[in-house]
Amino acid sequence: MTEARIAGMGDYLSEEGGDLTDLKPIVKATLGAPVRRIGRFISLALIGAGRCLDGRTPPPDTAVYFTTGSGDFEVTVEVLEHLFRDGFPPKPLSFINTVSNAACFYVAKAFGLSGRSTCLGNRAFGFETALQLALLDLKQGTVKSALIGSADIVLDPLPIHRQRLSQPPDTPIGEAAHWLWLTAEGESGALPACRFFASRDDLMVWTATFDPATTVLGLGEGVAGDTFDLPRTFDYRTGRPYYDSRTAAAPSAFLEQATPGETMLHVSTDGAGRYAAFTVRA
Repeated sequence: MTEARIAGMGDYLSEEGGDLTDLKPIVKATLGAPVRRIGRFISLALIGAGRCLDGRTPPPDTAVYFTTGSGDFEVTVEVLEHLFRDGFPPKPLSFINTVSNAACFYVAKAFGLSGRSTCLGNRAFGFETALQLALLDLKQGTVKSALIGSADIVLDPLPIHRQRLSQPPDTPIGEAAHWLWLTAEGESGALPACRFFASRDDLMVWTATFDPATTVLGLGEGVAGDTFDLPRTFDYRTGRPYYDSRTAAAPSAFLEQATPGETMLHVSTDGAGRYAAFTVRA
């Protein structure tokens, strides 16, 4: 395999400004049946994965690579309040679900998957890290089918949640899930590469190899105003509410408007001089 093929993609995004959206009917509509005893975080993961697969059945050995900016806040806050405010031990299922990898279990259970699963929690480069792991496994032949996804939730009260996200007051915030289904073979759009760079100069050596006529720069976190010598840019973040894993929205947003043969070089920075970049070809 020389590059991963995109067999499917699916998204969920909701700006939350008042009463939080009831996710139960959306889970039921997506999966065709309700799922008992799950919170918002796992619900979002299931909605995104269900929309990505869109009724198709992936191979049982499909691997799951899951990323989130802050994990399952809902369950974690509940358990901590029981422990330190109320003086009671956590409920067994709540304690288990403080491990955000529980979302991988429910995704695997819902779609009959038995392959490896990985959960990564990081606000900077989380999606890129999960994507690079999946691409390495696909290219080495360790897996032939992979689901790569993200989920981020919102908790009431919203002013406190904005503080958790280090966002100014009145910043629009949202819940989201984004998933890609990658396979080792196929004829659809491709996701050829994902790489990390210690400096802007290192990144520029790579960006110089792309044809400006067919390459558009995807404006990831922290790169507004820097074109990396590419004349055309693609901004998919303006108008979206804030959530940690916005980078995971880039592949599907680009493919919805791209012309055949066009490539997006998506770049993000962590603010400390390091960069992550991946490519998507329509």
